[in-house]
Amino acid sequence: MDRRALLTSVAVVAGGLATGCSRSTSAPTDTVDVLLGESVQPTSPMVAAENFFAGKVSELTGGQCRVTVKPGGELGDEQRMAEMLRTGRLAFCKTLLANLTAYDKRLGVSSLPYAFTDRDECLASMRGDFGRRCSAILAEHGLVMLGFFYAGDRNFYNRVRAIHTPADLKGLRIRVPQSIVSIDMINALGATAVPLATNDIGSALKQGLVDGAENSVVFYETEQHQQYAPYLSWTRHQHGVDVLLAGATWLADRPAAMRDSIMQAGQLTQEEEIRLWAEATKAKTASAERQGSRLNEADVELFRKALAKVISNHRGTFGDLADLLPGLS
Repeated sequence: MDRRALLTSVAVVAGGLATGCSRSTSAPTDTVDVLLGESVQPTSPMVAAENFFAGKVSELTGGQCRVTVKPGGELGDEQRMAEMLRTGRLAFCKTLLANLTAYDKRLGVSSLPYAFTDRDECLASMRGDFGRRCSAILAEHGLVMLGFFYAGDRNFYNRVRAIHTPADLKGLRIRVPQSIVSIDMINALGATAVPLATNDIGSALKQGLVDGAENSVVFYETEQHQQYAPYLSWTRHQHGVDVLLAGATWLADRPAAMRDSIMQAGQLTQEEEIRLWAEATKAKTASAERQGSRLNEADVELFRKALAKVISNHRGTFGDLADLLPGLS
């Protein structure tokens, strides 16, 4: 979907004020102060990218819109923040694309194991037809995609043992996002899936409620999960796609020039986040190793074979969106 066309569709949505926003409806040039909700910790490169977004919004709007980033789940989990966007109580948030399946089940397609063969394929898909289709679907539900964030390849980490083959996961309790695909994936590998919100993983690991989780090495090290789960195994079973969102209700109530500036800031932030993530992946891998984490390669082909049935069982759920992902063709 063309950005101008998307903004036109947003403009017909009824207006509203976001949390932390103050302005006079009679003076459209008044400064607005708004929040951006984030579930990860302040040290994440995603938060650095969001602070970049805040700076760009201020710069491009001539200081008329000021964004404050609220990381660490301060405003609630990702599902709660997305709903706050839809109801006009929050201006911006970032969430895993697959966490938005409550609005349209097709949005979970990127969570299919091995949907993308590598990072470059994932980025090309999000910059292309797949990303445009996701943006259009989100717009139908009051959510405007300002850009996507690459969240890295996802790998298993746990407190018990190194994972080389699917058999090594048998009997382990693994935290997953609240996604049916992720749940079925873990169960198919012989582990027990435990759905939890992102900001609950650390405490669950510390208390022994789960044995491990799966995510990027950046998330693993930034969230300090290595202190509870020292084994990280490179299964690369998913490539994480997050989306930076604005609430259509809030955005529709802004002057046209401000909306244009916010959309431009989102696109600039998308590319900045990709750059920051690449740098962080190298740095966090080295940091985890220095802190005693035991990193190992896993047999990716065995994992692909073990998950082939999960892919075929769920592929039809995602309709034509699945056809846009080369890894599923």
